[in-house]
Amino acid sequence: MNAPLGLKLDKRAFLQWVQKQERRHELKQGEVIMHPGVSRAHAVLVGRFVSVLADRLDPGVWAVCPTDFAVEIGPDIRYPDVLVERVHPDAAALSSEAPIVLVEVLSPSSIATDMVEKLAEYTRLPSLEAYIVASQDAPICWVWQRGGEDRSFPKSPEEISGRDKEIEVAALGIMLPMSEIFRGIGPA
Repeated sequence: MNAPLGLKLDKRAFLQWVQKQERRHELKQGEVIMHPGVSRAHAVLVGRFVSVLADRLDPGVWAVCPTDFAVEIGPDIRYPDVLVERVHPDAAALSSEAPIVLVEVLSPSSIATDMVEKLAEYTRLPSLEAYIVASQDAPICWVWQRGGEDRSFPKSPEEISGRDKEIEVAALGIMLPMSEIFRGIGPA
């Protein structure tokens, strides 16, 4: 079922409604926004991030959630491609209010949203320690991590380019090898 044009819902009603939908949606300023399907490279990269993160984190402490788990940002609800949070006792919850790491894989239609709009939204979350945006065309990631005495996010990301590089996720104490994430994706 497609969202009726101009469908407006509050967060609770949206979380109940979206569970019954076949396509991915987000809630922005009370309006339901449908997202198009993704490419094979996008889907593979999401799976690789989930796998690489899950392999390096203690499952008794950390939960790694792909695409279908929501994050609440003030009045809005987004569905990042990958979300890492501390294990929560409410297994029936439909959303996270305290993600530690969020990952988005760029699509041609999502560049401005992921690199500007979601960046501003996500980095306002007090719990968030790292935001990673990945190209689906080449082994390139842009990483924003809290740092410094004021624990703020930098204005510009660290660009990590090449399969021989690693992404350090300081808050989790792990390294994510670009060679594992981008194997077979983009130019060699």
